[in-house]
Amino acid sequence: MIQRIQSVYLFLITALMAVLAIMTYHERWWLPLIFSLLGIASLVAIFLYKNRKRQYLVVSIFLLAIVLVLAHNFYIIWQADFHPKRVVAAIGLVCIVSGILAMLALRAIRKDEKLVRSTDRLR
Repeated sequence: MIQRIQSVYLFLITALMAVLAIMTYHERWWLPLIFSLLGIASLVAIFLYKNRKRQYLVVSIFLLAIVLVLAHNFYIIWQADFHPKRVVAAIGLVCIVSGILAMLALRAIRKDEKLVRSTDRLR
């Protein structure tokens, strides 16, 4: 489980989502809830290492959710006539980093699946 690099990526995503949930605790009520659910989803994806197709699906849905949160964040910044708070900027930065880590995890899952298929062919 921890031997695979995607597990490291997903654990880093979980840690980043936990930090965001703590940072946004005093903001709107739904922000910590969303970031907690996203952190739980990435933690669940770590333990789906035996079923790579399901792991790929969970990480893909996670990536879609991160893109939606990032789009909402940019909408809030665009609507604001003032400079955004540091929390809004931090949410954007952490979401971009989480998205990059999710893409790296997807690539590693795809590599694992390709490797398993090639070894099955040799049998």
